[in-house]
Amino acid sequence: MRYAFLLLPLLVASCGTPDNIVPENHREKKMFAFLEKFDRFDYNGDGKLTKKEVRQGLRESDVHGISNAEIDKGFAEFDANKDGAISFSEAQGGMRREFSDR
Repeated sequence: MRYAFLLLPLLVASCGTPDNIVPENHREKKMFAFLEKFDRFDYNGDGKLTKKEVRQGLRESDVHGISNAEIDKGFAEFDANKDGAISFSEAQGGMRREFSDR
């Protein structure tokens, strides 16, 4: 299932793309943008994003229109171990799942 959370303009620039995939549309570009900003939104430096960190990052990036419900849906999809946070590995895994139907 694809969630509006994937539209977050975020991600980790130096890490490259999963399996060298080139984003082909607006949604995919936003997914990669999320990974490029991952480290910047990890305010406490623990290697994971919490919902609070995502909300703070969106505010500081002046991004509007992403509801708490959309963030919750994104966490439900990407938080594989259900610990309430998304690790970079979980984010990459979620992207791989999204692109596996190509």
